[in-house]
Amino acid sequence: MTNKFVQAKVWQEDIEMEQMHQRNERLIENKIWKYLLPGIMMSLALQLGNIVDTIFVGNFLGTEAMSAITLVLPMETLIQVTGYCLGMGGSIAAGILLGRRNKEGASQLFSITLAITVVVGLIIAAAAPFLAMPIADALAKGGSLNIPAGHYLFVGMLGAPVIGVGLLMSSFLGVENHPGLASAYLIVSNVINLILDYILLKYTNIGIAGAALSTVVGFLLGMVIFILYIRSPKRMISFVRIRSFAPLKEAVISGAPIFVFMIMTIIKSFGLNEIIIRFIGEGGMAVYTVCDNVLMIVEMITAGIIGVIPNIAGILYGEKDYFGIRALCKRVLVLSAAATLGIFVLVMVFAKSITVMFGVDNSALSSMMVTALRIFILCLPAYVWNKFLVGYYESIEESKQASIITFFQNGIYVLPAAALGVILDVKTGGSGINGLALSFVCSEILTVFTAYIYRKIKHRGADFYLLPEETGICFDFTVKADMDETALVPREVKKFCLDHGISANKANIVAVAAEEMIVNCIKYGGRLSHWIDVSLVIEKQKMLLRIRDNGVPFNPTEYEFDGGKFDIHGIELVKTISSDISYMRTMDLNNTVLEFDIEQEEEK
Repeated sequence: MTNKFVQAKVWQEDIEMEQMHQRNERLIENKIWKYLLPGIMMSLALQLGNIVDTIFVGNFLGTEAMSAITLVLPMETLIQVTGYCLGMGGSIAAGILLGRRNKEGASQLFSITLAITVVVGLIIAAAAPFLAMPIADALAKGGSLNIPAGHYLFVGMLGAPVIGVGLLMSSFLGVENHPGLASAYLIVSNVINLILDYILLKYTNIGIAGAALSTVVGFLLGMVIFILYIRSPKRMISFVRIRSFAPLKEAVISGAPIFVFMIMTIIKSFGLNEIIIRFIGEGGMAVYTVCDNVLMIVEMITAGIIGVIPNIAGILYGEKDYFGIRALCKRVLVLSAAATLGIFVLVMVFAKSITVMFGVDNSALSSMMVTALRIFILCLPAYVWNKFLVGYYESIEESKQASIITFFQNGIYVLPAAALGVILDVKTGGSGINGLALSFVCSEILTVFTAYIYRKIKHRGADFYLLPEETGICFDFTVKADMDETALVPREVKKFCLDHGISANKANIVAVAAEEMIVNCIKYGGRLSHWIDVSLVIEKQKMLLRIRDNGVPFNPTEYEFDGGKFDIHGIELVKTISSDISYMRTMDLNNTVLEFDIEQEEEK
């Protein structure tokens, strides 16, 4: 009976150890869901301004005014380049710095990018009276769209500082444990935009300029949200005195793919406008406007899901948590696929209703739009996959690969395909619109194959993730936040250390530290604490012990023993036996790293 009991106990311990050795995805998955809804809302709000303007203008001012917005869209994108690129690139680089526990570097990066965004915005605003109308005349090529396009562009240029700062702050709030505030800012801004659009377009005579003014005022009034961020005690990044512009390099490198994307988008928009005006006419511009806005709606949802990657993966990459990156990507891909399928079905079924929403009442034009939309939406799976790749490669410092995908997606393929598709469609008796829609499908598919071939050539034998070799991470596991499972940790940590040539004395020290820190997580974690990720990293003559948990904020480096007579125990013990201890609250998770000086014995 006793032998059976002992055997059962051994079996149970073996099962528990096997479970302990398996790093699970619980903490990462929890963060995904926390960032997902704010990310989607932020993405929705980011694109919603242009879509709302287009819908209201189409219904109140007609299809000609609606086409004018699309005509100046390249210039509107150019206005947003600085804030968007430095915001995205800077926040990714800041996330990596936070993962490496460099708060000062992240604050310097934020301060530099904010200052540059403000200066560039002011220059654009000052140039508005002199450049807005000449640019509109050039884009319209003497057509009737020049006046409304000029009015819309003029107000947009005046609002460049406001929009630039808003986009930059939204990006940094996402990586700074405040995704809810980022989405709240953009939601508030767009609600104000929607209300003002209705009032100014229906009850005043300022025309299309009212739509642009609504967007700028919405962004401006929404900035009250930033006051909440500035006063937040959880904030890690602050505006500091700029000592050097050297950190800007990291933001530029991380933001390079986004910059390439926006520049190529501008070139693509100019090129498509030229092709449509020359071969199809202003009716074709109206059809393309509706298709492009539907793609914006698609991007709002899918980009919100994919946008979780830069917010989380950059930090994980800085922490060398490659398991977490894989878990993150797997979950994001599943969610993106589900969203893509849903949107695809909706557009196919409700294509007619979508055209009505944009104020198109011409039956012939509406029929063209319905067919074009159904062809256009076929590009969606490849489009979303390419967006995922760009977001992922940006986060792991593979900016070159991300830039190449963007370059081919928005430049090399789409314009030649569009010109060829339109010309062939016109020559075969069509309007040219269906050929234009089909060209988008072909260019996205070609980009998928190009990205695959490039990766195979550049990274032969590498898996999809293109992550560095994980030779540093030697022991990576997850335990439940309960004392029973904690009891297994020191034995396994000690065994691992001994197996890798660490002296018995140092192995005991590391094992004790691991146990004490996990007990600390359970003791101070509160009800929120359910899982604890642990990793041991051997780097040359150092061993790093990383503890991550989702409990309430607790910084062990600020802990002060308040007992009467000094007694070494708990955190005080850990501070004594480790060579260094550091803490950072990233992704709203406690991250504590202990360093130990080691001398590995020669393997027998």
